[in-house]
Amino acid sequence: MNLSLISSLQNKFVQSKDDITMKEAKTNWLSEVDERKKINNLLKYLDDLLPQHLDLETASKLIDNNIFSETEEYLEKASLYCNDPSKLGQIYFLTARCCHGMDLLEQALQYIEKALEYQPNNCDYWNLQADCLLELGEWQEAVAVLNKYLRSSPGDSEAIYRLGSIFLFYGEYAEALNCFSGCCKLKPYNSDFWEMKAEMLVKLNQISVAAQCFHKAIIFGGSLHLLSRLAYCYAKMGQLIKAKKLLLKVLKSVPDDYDALYNLGGINNKLNNNEQAYKLLKKAHTINGNDPLLLNNLGYVCFRLGRSRKAIEYYKEALKMNSSDQIILYNLASCLYEKGLWEEAETALEKIVSFDKNNSDAWVLLGNVHEQLLRPKKAVDCYNQSLGLA
Repeated sequence: MNLSLISSLQNKFVQSKDDITMKEAKTNWLSEVDERKKINNLLKYLDDLLPQHLDLETASKLIDNNIFSETEEYLEKASLYCNDPSKLGQIYFLTARCCHGMDLLEQALQYIEKALEYQPNNCDYWNLQADCLLELGEWQEAVAVLNKYLRSSPGDSEAIYRLGSIFLFYGEYAEALNCFSGCCKLKPYNSDFWEMKAEMLVKLNQISVAAQCFHKAIIFGGSLHLLSRLAYCYAKMGQLIKAKKLLLKVLKSVPDDYDALYNLGGINNKLNNNEQAYKLLKKAHTINGNDPLLLNNLGYVCFRLGRSRKAIEYYKEALKMNSSDQIILYNLASCLYEKGLWEEAETALEKIVSFDKNNSDAWVLLGNVHEQLLRPKKAVDCYNQSLGLA
């Protein structure tokens, strides 16, 4: 049991000091040093209040602190003495929470159904029902549950946000966008809602609209990382100078921001500032040396700077993390070909075409490799493959 629970319950006893039963419970409970005995005394206090009084607030706090089985037993007894419909709904909900905590998901769902009969518009009940269904792998049913709740409470932005998060998790980006757009209409000054709407627009490749939403998220108090996301949109739209200014602003505040370093390195590469791009990407590599895409980009920049040997090292390091990435394999093969290491280039290219027999660039370069190795027939075969004539 944590200190916050002990503190809150001590206060509860003090506030209820006129009740003799609670005075006795306080004396017994607080006199114990052993935590298990404290819990047992507290549960005895709850039992002693029955049948005249219910203390569902304390039961809820016990559940918050993972006291499931004993609290469920108390709630079962409490339900027998309770005739108040609103409290019965709470009792069944708390019992469902106990079952959920013990991974008895089907039982939890049964109790939630009972709770909803008494209080059908309680968001907590619907959310717990959705939790259980999600844990059972029934995400469409969880969506149906939240939609059912929203038909009676269409203005609950938090429930709509949760629905959008479920769609996002399962890759239903258009549906998620609808949800987050609805959140923005209900609470137009919430930066989190605008950020999530923007991220869905990026997923759906609606970059210019995403930029507008990121901008609103920033205006309404969003965190610094949103500048990097907006810069990403500008870069995708070809507005490299605007993107560069935003990223420099981020790095002025947070010099070791990995995403800003990475993206600014990419922008400098596109602007042919390859030395500056290398410095930025190299600094990013000191922060995170396990990103194969970063290593690929370092290799590409080194290749453009004429440092093919170093580029090969970066590509090979990247392939240790992702051995089947066709882009990295092709870039490595290009470097190897440039250095006259044709047999190694052949190995990388053969691997690419084993993954994708329609990769025309790989077939052409493989044909060039065979020409260098004096294999004209194989070279012709590769060129034919690149044209789809094999």
